[in-house]
Amino acid sequence: MFKRFFSKSGKKDSFDRRVIIDSNAPIGSGGVLSQTFGIRIFDGTIAPFSKSGESYPTKGSYSFSTDEDLQDQITLEFHRSSEVMATSESLLGQLRIRGYKLEAAREPMIRVHYELSNDQIAIWVTNEKNNGELSISIVKNIAGSNVH
Repeated sequence: MFKRFFSKSGKKDSFDRRVIIDSNAPIGSGGVLSQTFGIRIFDGTIAPFSKSGESYPTKGSYSFSTDEDLQDQITLEFHRSSEVMATSESLLGQLRIRGYKLEAAREPMIRVHYELSNDQIAIWVTNEKNNGELSISIVKNIAGSNVH
C-alpha cells in the first residue's frame, strides 16, 4: 500500500525528481477542486496551496526558508481535506528538504512546486539561490508512520 501513495522518479531534472504524495487523490470533479490541499501550520490549520472550489487540474509553487541560523532542513506536513483543521485523516505525509547552503535564518530560498492532476498530487523542489543541490525525502507516510 505504501508504494501506492508515494513514489519518486529517478531523473535528474528537478521537475522529474518529484514525489507523488498521493496517487489516489480524487479531489477534482467537473474541473473544480472538491478539497483543499496545503500544509499544516503552527496553529493546526491547513494553509492552502489550492482551495476547494478553484480550477482543477492546477499547479503552482510557494517559497520557503529557514527559521533558525544554520538550519539544515525544512520539514513540511502536507494535507488534503474539506475541513480547515489538519487531522490524522487528512495527512498525506511529511517531507524533508535538504541540500541548500547553510546560512542565516531566512537566507536559503527554496521553492516548493505542486501539481494536482489525474487524481495525483506531486511535489518537487528547486533552489532559488542555486546554492546547493536539493533533496526531498519522505519523513512520515500517509498512515502517520515515520519513514527513515
